[in-house]
Amino acid sequence: MKLEEYYRPRLSEAGYDLLAVFSRFEYALKKGGFRRENYPDAAWPTFANRLPDPFFQKMREASEAQIFFEAPPDHLVTTADGGVAWSGAPITPNDAASLFKSIKTARNNLFHGDKKHDNDRDTRLMKAALFVLNEAYQEAEVNEGFDSFVSAMEFGL
Repeated sequence: MKLEEYYRPRLSEAGYDLLAVFSRFEYALKKGGFRRENYPDAAWPTFANRLPDPFFQKMREASEAQIFFEAPPDHLVTTADGGVAWSGAPITPNDAASLFKSIKTARNNLFHGDKKHDNDRDTRLMKAALFVLNEAYQEAEVNEGFDSFVSAMEFGL
């Protein structure tokens, strides 16, 4: 059996959607000028801070994003014996930048961490992340300072 055939039924559609959307979002951030200074990495905080002020409150109140505020994803830490474990101290977002950091944590846990991808919580996190990313993109489409980002998101669509 090929690996993709084994894993395909084990990851929800939302998981595949998040992989595609998140990847394109990071590409567009970098192409759109939202890069860390002197690094090729996407600068999520810079993007988040340029979104209109009401964006975070809108996400805070949206039922589709509540999992990030009521049960945010935890992150892996190294242990004294060289292994990894959950920190036991998930961080509740308190602004747009920390919300995107929480989404990135959920994505990293799901695609790089110790997750099975086959439980309701993981699917809810993926769907909530997709909701926030879609809302952020819609804000970028109608606000100044995002033209190159929007263009990069839409390239080839």
